[in-house]
Amino acid sequence: MLANYFKIAIRTILRHKSFSLINIAGLTIGLTTFLAISLYVVDEFTYDRFHEKKDRIYRAVISAEFDGQTNK
Repeated sequence: MLANYFKIAIRTILRHKSFSLINIAGLTIGLTTFLAISLYVVDEFTYDRFHEKKDRIYRAVISAEFDGQTNK
């Protein structure tokens, strides 16, 4: 039964080449984008995980205003 599904899919791809190309290209771009975003998120969440006291790390931000412009 699975072989029959593959046969039908290949026939449809060959019959509708432009439509299939658009669908396959869209799927490829979507999966590549998902993979890139996932790798970025994993990298951001693992930042500074090697410190022993990682729960004590803080970020200090100073905001100053010069000539009407706010700088951080």
